[in-house]
Amino acid sequence: MSVVGEMVEAVGADSTATTGLTVVGIPTRNEAATVSTVARTADAGLALAGSDRAGVIVLADNGSTDGTVDRFLETEVRARKVVVRSGGEGTGKGTNVFALMDKAMELGASRLVLLDGDIRSAEPEWVGRLAHAVEGPAPTMAAPIYRRNRYEANSTNHLVCPLLGALFGSTLQQPIAGDFAFNRAFLQRVAAWRRPASATLYGIDVWLTANALREGHRVVEVPLGRKIHNSPFPKMLFLPQQVLDALLHIAAETDRPHPAPPALFAAEPRDAVDATATRQDPEIVARVTGAVKKYLAKHGEDIRSLFPAAAGLGEAPWGLRVTLRDWPLLLADCLQGVAKGEFERSRDHLVALYVNRVMTFWDEIDGLGPQQIDEFLDRQTSETARAVRERGLAFDNPPVPSGFDPGRWAEFQLTV
Repeated sequence: MSVVGEMVEAVGADSTATTGLTVVGIPTRNEAATVSTVARTADAGLALAGSDRAGVIVLADNGSTDGTVDRFLETEVRARKVVVRSGGEGTGKGTNVFALMDKAMELGASRLVLLDGDIRSAEPEWVGRLAHAVEGPAPTMAAPIYRRNRYEANSTNHLVCPLLGALFGSTLQQPIAGDFAFNRAFLQRVAAWRRPASATLYGIDVWLTANALREGHRVVEVPLGRKIHNSPFPKMLFLPQQVLDALLHIAAETDRPHPAPPALFAAEPRDAVDATATRQDPEIVARVTGAVKKYLAKHGEDIRSLFPAAAGLGEAPWGLRVTLRDWPLLLADCLQGVAKGEFERSRDHLVALYVNRVMTFWDEIDGLGPQQIDEFLDRQTSETARAVRERGLAFDNPPVPSGFDPGRWAEFQLTV
């Protein structure tokens, strides 16, 4: 177990020159509107990093129907372009990321930099900063730090950060951000990790980060500024389920949690919330919360039996009021359920509680400034670590599903 605390300061182009082949990978599905911009940004970044003649831009696409691949191939860049494709059925973001890793290894790359295909705020300097951060022989992963809209990063804020803090002592700010970098030694390690089906979907980012933390590899945080991309909120009922599935698989492989001490969060306060705030589409929010209310109506009694902390939750216009006081206890209940062999029940029921946590959180932060919200989120992660520590949990190889199935959520995901 390793506590992550290493920071790379913002660096200029002159100090980010790299040696050996750099591959910039872009995972896509139906990103025709943004892929050309991302490709040109990658190309400019390779040039700034001194890698334009020793750099390759690889697009990994799974099943796009909007001309994403054609748009990429039409984009004029100086670096070499490569396309790898897979079908859309039964694939996801992780399919693309694994294809990018395989291609980087095949090309003999020294490092792989990933840029999300829908990102709208990427700067050329990102490529060099991420690439430079993974220099060295030890397996190394670079994760970004950037400011996000307070109404986004919900899976990061309420699932991944608290659970990684409780399981591995992590203080990473954006552990599932997508814009990562890995050196060749890290890519070689990835091949040895057990790969759940959810890692081929949206669980890929947390699967990479959590495994790196579990094995104690070097994880470096790189400041990148602001992130603007397509809102993931329409995916609210299936993206978090896939993320949680991958993370709980890794938790089940861990002997016992190693929660971060409270002082760690005070020593390393986050700076992740942007001053600009844009609310989510109210129609999509209404559809999501409506589906969750139906889930609660069907499974409420079972939720309360598996999650003792849910028994006292009050009602709210969106369903249940899940406060800062409640959420760490519910997350601890989830891990306890996994330890007892109730993987899928714990996963699925937590998704319903998570959506209610997000809605309650938006209500709690109304009128707060960015620094206050950052402190609020640090407290949430710290309290989760404490709640898990007090349970004294141990994972004695509990049963986990061999595949991924939306399970109890299948009928409700279709309504959003």
